[in-house]
Amino acid sequence: MAALAGSEVTRQAIFLIESGKMRPSMRTLELIANRTGKPVAHFLPRGQARGGNGLAGPLIEELAVLCFQQQFEQAIKRGLEMLEQGSPPRVEAHIRQYVGQALVRSSRPDEALEQLRLAQQILETEPDPWLAVECADWTACALYLKEDSRALSVAQSALQLCRSTQPRLPGTEARILEHIASIHVKNHSFEKAIASYEDALEVAGSVRDLTRLGRTYHGLSIVYQERGDLERAVEFTHKALALYTLENDTALLARGENELGLLLMRKGQMGRAEEAFRAALAHIEEAKTEIAKSHVLLSLGELQAKTGRTHDAVATVREAIALAKRLGEKLSLVAGHQLMGRIHEQSRKTTLADKEFLAAIRLLAAGGLEDRLAESHAAYAEVLDARGDASRAANHWKKAATLSLRREPAAMSRPA
Repeated sequence: MAALAGSEVTRQAIFLIESGKMRPSMRTLELIANRTGKPVAHFLPRGQARGGNGLAGPLIEELAVLCFQQQFEQAIKRGLEMLEQGSPPRVEAHIRQYVGQALVRSSRPDEALEQLRLAQQILETEPDPWLAVECADWTACALYLKEDSRALSVAQSALQLCRSTQPRLPGTEARILEHIASIHVKNHSFEKAIASYEDALEVAGSVRDLTRLGRTYHGLSIVYQERGDLERAVEFTHKALALYTLENDTALLARGENELGLLLMRKGQMGRAEEAFRAALAHIEEAKTEIAKSHVLLSLGELQAKTGRTHDAVATVREAIALAKRLGEKLSLVAGHQLMGRIHEQSRKTTLADKEFLAAIRLLAAGGLEDRLAESHAAYAEVLDARGDASRAANHWKKAATLSLRREPAAMSRPA
């Protein structure tokens, strides 16, 4: 790579080009052609003319390298400066895509969606299939961060477009599959998640993105936890944490620590679990984001409830619910109402418990999330059964069973 890059191109840029993560400028392509002894036409799709290939210039290479090096704040700042200076439409679309990607990876989904929307608007008159794939995938990621139910359909559209675009880009396809798997995990569609993770690993082959591999291990940890295999879940979580630490990604590190805390809590190691949750909150503060903070607060609230600190648990869960509501995190909001319902039930405040469980059910029904809705009905039915309210429990068991007929059996593995 050093020999091929010479003094004119960075080794990171060569790696990105070789692995299909960046399209080179014509200047860079000519340098590569000269050093490999092949004509420029060898590297272009058949029949593509030099003037019409739409390859972005050195400015785009700069943003691509910044994103590859995870210098997201610098990528955002530099990209916005480029946009202020003005660029041809095709180049502007590339800049907005990289700024959008950097915003997603900085857990700033609302700003990202606006940049990606403007890029896609340009592509309506300046078509570029590769760039359209990138915009669709990162749009799906932004929607995922916002817990928007449209994330899955947008990600699936990105995958379909990726597979129809030539030449095929295995790295991009693997990344989209990993994103789809993560959405399935959040929706508790665990068998679909496993299938997507396996497809991602197969498509990637020998090309390994450490951050993506870390997220894959993280997702598999959740899946094995749901299956009750806690030892394998812990193993995958530690692998994910090691990769997040290596990549210095504090936002993902916080998510991994939250997962480790949940596993430790299930194993009865409450002290170590609370340490993991507190570390996750500290890393979220360090990352200067509120995305995923509600998840960690809910985990901490559950631990406080399990250890008899009911007053602390109520305060923590209320904070999580308020944050989830403000950020529009629907699934966190649902989980918060369910957890608050269980806390009230333990305190024998049955009227308040009913109110919280029914709020969760209404939110899921309005969002069309049948997988989670079936689990919510089942969780409430268990509470009503324990309370001795057999008639109402039977009604919710019936609703859960009706919904479960339309979904994969494994998704009922854990209520709520």
